Amino acid sequence: MTFKTGQWGGWEKFRQGKAYDFIMGLPLIAWFIYVMIQFRPVLGNYALAMLQQPSNVFIALRFYSYFAAAAFAFLNIVMIVIRTSPIRRSKGLSPRAFAIAGTFVGVGINRLPPASLTLFEQSLALMLILVGSIGSVIAISKLGKSFSIMPEARTLRTTGPYALARHPLYVAEMFSIAGTAMLYQQPWGVLLALSVGILQVIRSLFEEKVLTEQYPEYADYKKRVKRFGFV
Repeated sequence: MTFKTGQWGGWEKFRQGKAYDFIMGLPLIAWFIYVMIQFRPVLGNYALAMLQQPSNVFIALRFYSYFAAAAFAFLNIVMIVIRTSPIRRSKGLSPRAFAIAGTFVGVGINRLPPASLTLFEQSLALMLILVGSIGSVIAISKLGKSFSIMPEARTLRTTGPYALARHPLYVAEMFSIAGTAMLYQQPWGVLLALSVGILQVIRSLFEEKVLTEQYPEYADYKKRVKRFGFV
């Protein structure tokens, strides 16, 4: 079977278009819709509990933590739908494999048996989740139409949270992962959280390679701003 130059050119043009990018994003859209559906009964239960016990800080933290996480999932869907097509993509399977692993390995924490914690420990864990979820919403809002799970270049962002860290979304997500890990059986919760952290570091390396190739000014940005704000 042979392909004419025009056929290959048509395929490449399609791959650079919005329709192809949307199709590639459909599995993620389906995943985030599933996440929102899972949050719905939990949010309803905690909303009712807040009405019954308005002075209970722990219940309020639970509700707002889940609400922020649901908002993050919804924002992911919106950004996938409205984002622009990538200018440059990473080559090979490794960048994509680490991107997928970094995104979904943390889900395994929720499959562990819950840990028995004091009220202070539970409140601290929920506070970390809340801070991480709010930070994720802020970071992804700044990304706007540049949002992507895979290592791709769309538009270079260097202001707002990206003036403080090259990967503020990963920093925020690690707050959420740390808080979530505290709620479940140890040492497995911590080990999974550390695995996610390592995957995010590797993932950031692939992303920065693509951005450096596409944007020469990224080299100067790397000198000014640390990868995660502190390292």
